Amino acid sequence: MYKFIIIAVIAYVIGSIPTFINDYRKHGIELAKGFLTLMAAGMYLNSGLSYLMASVGVLAGQSRSMFLKFSGHTTEAVSLGIILYMSPAFGIVLIMTFIAANRFLKDYGQAVFATSLIIPFAAFRIFTSDSFVIISLIIFAGIVIQFWPLFLEKRLRSKVLYDALIGLGVLSFIIIFFFNKYVYKGFGMQKDIIRHGPHHFKYVALTFDDGPDPIYTPEILDILNEKNVKATFFLIGKNVEDYPEVARRIVNEGHAAGSHTYSHRSLIPLTAKGTDYEIKKAEAAIEKVTGVRPTLFRPPRGVYSSYARRLLKNQRYTLVLWDLSAIDWAELAPKEIVSNVVNKVKPGSIILMHDSGDLIKYRGGNRYSTVKALSEIIDKLRAQGYEFVTIDQMIFLSELMETEEYSHEDYLGPIPAY
Repeated sequence: MYKFIIIAVIAYVIGSIPTFINDYRKHGIELAKGFLTLMAAGMYLNSGLSYLMASVGVLAGQSRSMFLKFSGHTTEAVSLGIILYMSPAFGIVLIMTFIAANRFLKDYGQAVFATSLIIPFAAFRIFTSDSFVIISLIIFAGIVIQFWPLFLEKRLRSKVLYDALIGLGVLSFIIIFFFNKYVYKGFGMQKDIIRHGPHHFKYVALTFDDGPDPIYTPEILDILNEKNVKATFFLIGKNVEDYPEVARRIVNEGHAAGSHTYSHRSLIPLTAKGTDYEIKKAEAAIEKVTGVRPTLFRPPRGVYSSYARRLLKNQRYTLVLWDLSAIDWAELAPKEIVSNVVNKVKPGSIILMHDSGDLIKYRGGNRYSTVKALSEIIDKLRAQGYEFVTIDQMIFLSELMETEEYSHEDYLGPIPAY
């Protein structure tokens, strides 16, 4: 993750560089800032998250420069450069719209504001990547706030609203960090939640979230079949309904199938009724298509409520998280995904990967890098002496080890520490 922070910091420095020219060339330089910053981020780490961090960094630097005190200069040219990189056609449409609006309104600020109104609507139609949609919405929010109409400025100052937006962004980052600690470590003893298997043997479990996917899941299954590896797939109910052949293939080829809710809605702050719906409807969809009732459950983003935890226990589910993420959700290069797994794996690791999903949506992400990395991950882990098991098998191993430890204590006393 440190690479994304590096991208954001460098982008912020680039955005902070002042433009002392005050004629039309200033807009050209600022446009180049946005375009080239995203280009450089893609060359360094070609992923949707890297583009998102680069965009946020360069826009923050342009608005709150580290070199000069904030003077109210705008970021519309930088924003246009970012959009031109993401979609040249979209950028050209915005330019043409601005020219027409400026001629009609005869006011630069009003023309920029009017042009920005088409950004969110067009973004959802043009971009399939969650990262590009989020970037577009950030750009829209920033421009609207900076070019707030005069009658609204009197009621709510744009600078106050802009500062509130920045504060919300910082708070979101803190929440994400907090949830990361929550997912990987938890709080206190949680024996009913599986985060990893026993450390006694060199077994690991490959798990895949958000499928089935009609493109990437079959390719992953082909590799697993070729390598004679069994994995665990946490399936989304809607995807199972839409791609039943792929879901049946997962089960028919001996892999474990768990539930990942019906529509990938976060269980916090979902209501009790909504939680019931997500868990039980996913269960019904998976059982109807595959003929197997899932007994494993992984909550979206690893976040669960106390109610969901009680419900899952009553429904005889095992709540499964992970202790090692490939971070393939960020659409990293294959070599980065391989490194994230091979360099951090431990005996008993539950490895999180994805065969579908995006930053927000449960479909649409590019999992080409995951497919390309999988063979190398399997080969390198085997070279280190690891064997692969499903989560069901890992649970059995854990129970077996506990039984042996209790038996040893009954007859010989506590197992000595070495």
